[in-house]
Amino acid sequence: MRRTSIVKGRQVILREVDLRIDAGERITILGPNGSGKSSLVKIMLGENRGDTSVEGSFVRIRGEEHFSLFDVRKAFGLVSGDLQYDFRREMTAAEVVLSAFFGSMGTNRSQEITSEMEEKAIGALSQVGAAHLAPRTMSTLSAGEARRVLMARALVSDPEALILDEPMNSLDLTGKHIVRTAMRSLARSGKTLVLVTHDPSDIIPEMDRVILMKDGRIYRDGTIAELTEENLSELYGVPVRLTKVDGRYFAWS
Repeated sequence: MRRTSIVKGRQVILREVDLRIDAGERITILGPNGSGKSSLVKIMLGENRGDTSVEGSFVRIRGEEHFSLFDVRKAFGLVSGDLQYDFRREMTAAEVVLSAFFGSMGTNRSQEITSEMEEKAIGALSQVGAAHLAPRTMSTLSAGEARRVLMARALVSDPEALILDEPMNSLDLTGKHIVRTAMRSLARSGKTLVLVTHDPSDIIPEMDRVILMKDGRIYRDGTIAELTEENLSELYGVPVRLTKVDGRYFAWS
C-alpha cells in the first residue's frame, strides 16, 4: 500500500501509510493501543479499502488493486482473541477447524464434510501441536489450547500468510507458552507470518522485521535492531527499559 489513509468523521485513524510485505517475511507490527494496528490489518484483509484519493496512493493485495474479498480471505489466515468468542462452546476442536472450509462458525448437517477435509483438519491441528484436542469441546479447553485450535483453523486451507492479531491477549503464562511454541514452529516452516501486538515480549526470536506504529503512522520500519530503549520510549511516550534474554525482548517502564 502507498499513501493510504483511513478517516472516520474528523478522526484520522491511518495517515498516508506506506507498506510492502513480501512472501516469506516474518514481521511484527508493534505499537500502543489506538496506534492504528487493527485498522492496518483490516486493510491487509480487504475489509477496509481505506482512502486512496491522494495522488499516487493505492492498496494492492497479492499484487492486485482490484481483488476479490473471497480470494483474499482464502489467501490470509487470521487468528485473534476476539475470534475465539465467536465459536459455540459445545463445538469440538475438529468442528472449529473444519468450519474454515465453509467460511462458517461451526459445521452443520447441510455441509458435506469429506474424508480429505477431516485429514487436513487433523493435519492442521498437528502442525500446531494440538491433534490430541480434536475430539474435545471448546468449553473444556484452556485459553491457550483454544487459541491453538484457531491457529489450526487459519492454517487448514493452506493460506499464503498467517496474521496473528494480539494472539497473547487474555492468556496466562502457560497459555502464552503454548501459543508461542506454536508460533515458533510456524515461523520455522517458512510461512509468511505477521504478528500484531502491543507488547515486545510477544515477539518470538524468528521474527526478522519490525514495524513500529504510532498515531496512525509507521514510526519505524526495519530489522529487529529497531527495538531499542530510545525507540520504544518514543513509541509509548514513557521511559522504557529493555532487556534481551534467549533471543526474546522484555520491556518495562
